[in-house]
Formats: sequence, C-alpha cells, structure tokens
Amino acid sequence: MLRSNSFPTPASHVRRMLLALAAIGLAVVVQAPGAAAAPSIVVDVRSGKVLSQEQAFDRWYPASLTKLMTVYTVFREIESGRVSLTSPVRISQKALAEPPSKMGFPAGTILNVDNAIKIVMVKSANDISTALAESVAGSEAAFVAKMNEHARRLGMTDSRFTNAHGLHDTGQYTTARDMAVLAIAIRREFPRYGDYFDIPAIRVGKQRLSNHNPLLARFDGTTGMKTGFLCASGLNIVVSAKRGLRELIAVVLGGPTGQERNVRAARLLSEGFAANPFFVAAKVDTMKPAGAANRQAPDLRATVCQRKKPAARKNEDSATTAAFAMQAPSLDELEEKYLKPPRPVARIETVALGNATGPDPFGLVGAPQSSSASAFAAEESTAPPTLATIGGRQVRIPVPTPRPVR
Repeated sequence: MLRSNSFPTPASHVRRMLLALAAIGLAVVVQAPGAAAAPSIVVDVRSGKVLSQEQAFDRWYPASLTKLMTVYTVFREIESGRVSLTSPVRISQKALAEPPSKMGFPAGTILNVDNAIKIVMVKSANDISTALAESVAGSEAAFVAKMNEHARRLGMTDSRFTNAHGLHDTGQYTTARDMAVLAIAIRREFPRYGDYFDIPAIRVGKQRLSNHNPLLARFDGTTGMKTGFLCASGLNIVVSAKRGLRELIAVVLGGPTGQERNVRAARLLSEGFAANPFFVAAKVDTMKPAGAANRQAPDLRATVCQRKKPAARKNEDSATTAAFAMQAPSLDELEEKYLKPPRPVARIETVALGNATGPDPFGLVGAPQSSSASAFAAEESTAPPTLATIGGRQVRIPVPTPRPVR
C-alpha cells in the first residue's frame, strides 16, 4: 500500500522538535524574528583577545560613553604637565546652558579638575563636561580636536567626536570595538586613575548622587567604567570587571531598557570569565569586520523613548509559540541569575568647590565671577539649598537635575 504523498509542515516540524527538547529538559533560547541584535564585545584587557562580539563594527551614537574619551583626554593633558588634578575648572555661560543631566552651578563657579572628573563619572553632568573641556584646552572646539586626535592615534578607526558630553549629534558616532579600544587604553595607560570609574556615589553639599552603573554593586568583580543614555542610542554601557588575574571589558550598545542592558553586560562578562582565552586568536586592535558593517548609526528614539509597542504578528501556529515561550527564560529570571540584588551604597566621595591651586594656563581663577541668580533659577527644588563659598561670598548651589529613569 502506497503512503500518502503529504508531508508535515515546517511549523509542525519545529513544534515537534521543541516539544522533544522540552521533554528531555533542554532549554531553547531564541531571538524574535526580525529583531536586530545590538552591538557588543568582550575583550581581555591584558591580551587584547576578543572573547565574543556581535556587530562590533556597526556605528552607534555613544551618548555619555563620550565622557570616557573626555576624561582620557584630560589624563593626557595632566601627563603633559599643562594642567593638574588641582587646576581650575570654571563654569561658563555656555557650559551652564547645556541640557540635563547637569549640576547647574552658576556661571563663574570654580572647582578643580579632580572634582570635575568625579562629577562627570558619577553624575554624568553635561555642564561639567563642557566646563572641563573649555578649562583644560581653552575651548570645547580645541578640546574636541584633541579627542579626535587621540581616537586616531589609538586606532579607533570608526569614531568621531563633536562634543565633550555626548548629547545627540548625528555627526558623533563610535562602535563597540572602538569603545573597547578606548577602555583598554584607559586601563593600561592610567591604572592610577582607576578609582574614578568605580565611585558608587558622591556628595555635593547635602545632596547625594548615585552612579548610574548598577553593576558596581550587583556584579562581583566590577571595577567600573561608564554608562550612556540617549533616546537615539538606547542605553549603553562600558563595564570592566576583574576576577583573579583576569580583567575583562564588556561593551553593550542599544539596550531598550536599563534592565536588558545590565543583564546582557553581566551575562557577557560571566561567559567571558568562563571561556578559555588560550584558543582565541582575534585581537581587538587587529580584528576585522566579519561582514558588512552598518555605516549609519540607527535612531532608536521611537522604541526607547516613545514606548511604541511592536506590531502584533500574525501567529499561524500557537503551539510553536507556546513551546518557545515555555523554554525562553524571562528577563527577570536572567537578572536573578547574573546579577545580585541591589544593596546599599558602601562608599560616598565628597565633592567640594574651589581648591583650584594647580596650573591655570587660561587665567580662570582671576576671571570675573557672576552673581546672577537667573543663571540657576530654573533649578529650584523643594529640597534645602546647598551653600558654598565662591570667590569669598556664599551662593546657593541648586539641586542637580535628575537623570531620566529608563
């Protein structure tokens, strides 16, 4: 008797395969159809070996990851002897006008380079980033030229900077690979400045500001680095972690939420520490794209900030979907697996104004200081004001503008 010439549909094949895997306890992890994986890379700091990468040469908007190049450039200026950690940083009207995240110190306020770096790394304050650039190089434009010069020298072949803070500019872009190159340069060239990247919180007057990097407290071995957020870029992170004699750098770009970004970074680091680098040949400074790289940074505004839900897809096989859903771990489950529960801040650095006694190449300390209240009237808050002495007089320091929670 001849068998029927009918064959199972592809969907039924998938369903049977998934159910069979489920029966023997194997987990199936899948990616939603049409979903584009955002760029990532994991690199061993000592050897430069690339332990994993995904679209590491795709262009992306760096957001506040830009500030890693900002502080790297400042470190280079300190090494040259032109400035020091106690050199003055003066808040200009241009710096004060930067959008949040910001501190809102009135124009004319003086702080030193050391405290400015702490604020930039913890608060990610755009006004302080601009003031730091202007004060160290004479103008933000001159400072940005130095940023791009360092990027070329380091071999960041697909990065371009147009400002010192990372606020959105379509002409400012980077890649996951280039950010890893920069992070490794910071770790190798300036190990003595490592403490700037793992400060859990700072205190400015009566205000306590926490670091935006939750892995500092929730992933064992984290040694710091920087987060970045823009509606156009999504949530980015460069994170370093050390276990035993190994230190890894992970770069994750384009997280739709902070939870997804943090879990992905923690998972990549965990897998990196579990991997044996002996058999890895690729190195971050010589690696080449595996295929065509995206030369246009995507704009994620619609999905990250406008909260648009993806259109419902017509499902022709609900049993297959159920099998996928049954096997794929939820984001909450992954968070529990790779990250520890939040815990109280263990260390708070005090940041004060003034104490600018180092080299002052642009005569900032002797410049006239403004007492205009209008410069910080927009920063009014119900919290008690913080008073500080600037130029021999007491002024109110506004409550820093909060960063959006995503």
